[in-house]
Amino acid sequence: MKRTRWDRLQGQYHLIRDCLDGEDAVKDQGQLYVPKPDGMSAQNYTHYLDRGCFYGAPEMTLRALCGLALRKDPVVSLPPRLEPMRLNATHESAPLSILIEDMVREVMSMGRFGILLDFPGEGATVNTVPHISTFKAESIEEYQTAFVDGRKVLTRVHLASDEDFEGADITYELILEDTIYKFRRFIRDQHKERVDVGDEIIPTINGRALNSIPFLMVSHEGLRPEHVTPPFLSLCQVALSHFKNSCDREHAIYLTASPTPWVAGSIPADKVPSQIGAGTIWTLPEGTEVGMLEFQGHGVAAQKELMEEKVDTMATLGARMLSVTMNRNETIDTATQRTRSELALLHGVVVSVETALNRLLRLAAEWVGDDPDATSVSLSRDFIEATMEPKMIEQQMKLYLSGIISRASLHENLQKGEIVRADRSWEDEKDMIDEDGGDISPIIGTRDV
Repeated sequence: MKRTRWDRLQGQYHLIRDCLDGEDAVKDQGQLYVPKPDGMSAQNYTHYLDRGCFYGAPEMTLRALCGLALRKDPVVSLPPRLEPMRLNATHESAPLSILIEDMVREVMSMGRFGILLDFPGEGATVNTVPHISTFKAESIEEYQTAFVDGRKVLTRVHLASDEDFEGADITYELILEDTIYKFRRFIRDQHKERVDVGDEIIPTINGRALNSIPFLMVSHEGLRPEHVTPPFLSLCQVALSHFKNSCDREHAIYLTASPTPWVAGSIPADKVPSQIGAGTIWTLPEGTEVGMLEFQGHGVAAQKELMEEKVDTMATLGARMLSVTMNRNETIDTATQRTRSELALLHGVVVSVETALNRLLRLAAEWVGDDPDATSVSLSRDFIEATMEPKMIEQQMKLYLSGIISRASLHENLQKGEIVRADRSWEDEKDMIDEDGGDISPIIGTRDV
């Protein structure tokens, strides 16, 4: 049977997930990733697999990339009605900061992550705020789009859930019919036929049905509900290929590393040596030849070279994503422009995650009757550590004291130079100075205001 594109994507998702989970997860899959050599027994194959060593380059690369993306804390502004979402944003009661980390990690590695804005099904009150339900790439099973009022929108999506009905997994269906958003649940029976579970739900806000599905599929290429190649696929495939070579090489070394004695001649059964080593004497008939079998050739060395090449390949695949160092004679601006192209994946993930959260949180503000414009999530694009040097701080002060820039501009420049916190406005800084009893009046004899 020919595999569908979705089947291939599911296989890719599971491959990446196993590689990120590490050596035990890869080995647990057995022959899925490392076929058993012809003629090898099941017991020997178990030892063959155990001797291999999985190189955890995918997880190390992902951890480093997420660290760069979240090097600075996201700046989050919420209106009063949505403020509870800061500490309780998801259906699992995770804070907004954890949701952002999960989104960055999933979109970075898998290239897809689903977020759904919803109200609690039961027990909602006038003070209840919406929450965000999350769905990993593997859970987004099927979707359809169509043009509505000249715009391409999501009209149907199937999502795997963690619910079950009489032992069968429940699938959520979000559907837009006649411009009305509806929610359904169904299972598949033993004949793979759909069986609806429970009643159809038409979510309403202030007594009105929704005219769009409040679900976003976030990828490193934007918010378009389209299939994209998982960013970590190539790196994980090379890591698995390296693991196969490791199993072969360790097996070859196991078979050939220890010298093996050989005896040639006519030897009575009671004279055949059964022990070897210091203190052991062999009494053999005259004319018997004895020697040691030792490995010769370049087979194992060739395997080592091949594995080293694949380590270099993994380093190359991850290097551009992690190249954030500044050259010695390079300015911050030049380094920023250079790394922006090298960190295209990282930049795309940050932009998509930020855009998706802003869109859903603004919608949440509308649902509760608060000001959408008071809602914002901002992720830093400063992937390079660019702390301003003392000489540059001095130059900024001279510009201010000379009347060339304002105090607010000075504050903004100090933020960019990582001297002042990025999430602290000039007004907040002034208030803190006032609380400390500081003086923010012009320096006497230097400048008039």
